[in-house]
Order: sequence, then structure tokens, then C-alpha cells
Amino acid sequence: MFPERPIDLIVPFREDSASDFVARLIAARLAQTWGQDITVHNHPREGATGGVTLAARAAPDGHTLLLGTSTTHCIAPALQAQLPYDPVADFLPISLIGWAPNLLLVPQKGPDSVEALLALARERPGMLTYASTGSGRTSQFSAALLGALTGVKLAHRPYARGRTGGLQDLMANKVDLMCDSVLAALPHVRQGEVKALAVAGALRCPALPGLPTLEEAGVPGYAADLWMGLFAPARTPGTVAAQIRHDLRIVLGHTDLLHALDERGFLLDVKPGAEFAEEIADSAAQWREIIRLCQAA
Repeated sequence: MFPERPIDLIVPFREDSASDFVARLIAARLAQTWGQDITVHNHPREGATGGVTLAARAAPDGHTLLLGTSTTHCIAPALQAQLPYDPVADFLPISLIGWAPNLLLVPQKGPDSVEALLALARERPGMLTYASTGSGRTSQFSAALLGALTGVKLAHRPYARGRTGGLQDLMANKVDLMCDSVLAALPHVRQGEVKALAVAGALRCPALPGLPTLEEAGVPGYAADLWMGLFAPARTPGTVAAQIRHDLRIVLGHTDLLHALDERGFLLDVKPGAEFAEEIADSAAQWREIIRLCQAA
């Protein structure tokens, strides 16, 4: 009878990451449902691939799970020809959980619109800086895609301290813009510490209903969608996967969890394994094209 012992949930990102926020909410409620402890393990090393590799090599019995993202299953494979894991063959997709789009952010005293930001960038080619949580991360490519699609030249400033350093410098007006997850950025937007100009994704964010997408704001073809989902190692028994999927769907319907996710701008979108696999394939194609455009710019 699953589960037979405590569960390990691997999050291949830092404790201040958007993935960690979602993982801990889910872990707390699944632990109550299952009557077993669930320990969240953060493994951000090696550009997130270290944690994913650990999950891929775990026993396929459902007691080790992975909170995977667009980065682990789409971006990393597009950037690295030789990954220590196969994002398709080594994992069983349990369920898509939802979407956490990046927001295009500027300092509170920065431009008031995407149009004004682009005009400033054209006046000062290569002088506007954008912060990221590191090279090869969605925060880098989301901003680089803006430059690639509009022809503006932006200077990349990656932060070894990850999100915290970039946001702090954005608030201090030491960088000119940043694309960061709504889950991390929304509290700072609401407190007036930074200003959101647009959603760097295909859909508007319900937590900021008046905020346009970048395409709506005048950047045709812009879409850089970011998902999160739950995975088990390949060869996990179908009965175990079905139990996890069933219980996950139930806890994701809990009012308090829905409220916590809504408050941070997360777009809940629960889809079972087969549908989730299709979403991953579509997302992988999208991110391959984004990376191609960014590298060609």
C-alpha cells in the first residue's frame, strides 16, 4: 500500500525559488493525506541538473519525486547536448501543476510602459542592463527574447546569489530591468518596490488582471511560458503513479492551497500524465526556438 515510508521531494533549485514555494505547499498537504512525512530537498547545483539526476537514479517506487520545470525538461536539454539524464526516458510525468510566468520588471522610478522602455533602450543601445538569476535560466532568456524580437541591445548581468541579488539591485535602481517569476516578484510589485510592465508569457496573470502580456504591449510573437509539474522515476508502477496523481489532484483543490497559489499569481492547470507529456513536448519546441532566437541576436 503506497506510501510505505516517508517521501523525498527533490526541488533542483534554491530555497528562495518559485519551485520551492510550490513544492512546500504541496508537500505539506500530501503529507497530511498520506500520513507520511515528505521532506523537500533543494539541489540547485550544476544548473539544476544535479537534483534532476538524483531523482532519475532513485528507486522507481514513488518514494522519491521531482518537482520539474520548463528549465529542467526543456531548457537544459536545448542548451546541453550531453545531459546526465534523459528528460523523457528517465521520468514518468505524474501531473502538470500549473504555470508561473515571468513578469517584466523595472525599478519603481523606471519607464511606465513597454513602449517607453524600448524607446529608452533604442536611445541607449547596449547600455540598459537586465538582471538574471544566472546564465541559462528563464530570467535570462525571457529578457533576451525581448531584445531579439524588438532589435534592442540589452546588457546581461547574471547574479551568483540568484534572485535575491538581482531583485535587490533592481529595487536600488542599479539595473534597468529584470524578468522574474510572478511567485517571487508579486509581493514586491504590490509593495511598490518594483514596477511590472507586462507578463512575459502567453496569458495574463489573474493576480494582476490589468497587466498586459508582452505581445499585447507591442511585442508580436512574444511567448515564454513556464510550467511546473510532478515527476516520478521511470518504471514507477502505474498503480503508484495513479495514486499519486489522484491524491495530488485532490489536494490541489483545497481552498487554502488554491488561495495561497492565487495570491502569488500561480496559474493552476492540473493535467494528467499523457496530457502533461504533450505539454512538455510543445514547451520543449517553444524553448528551443526561443534559445535559437536569443543566440542568433
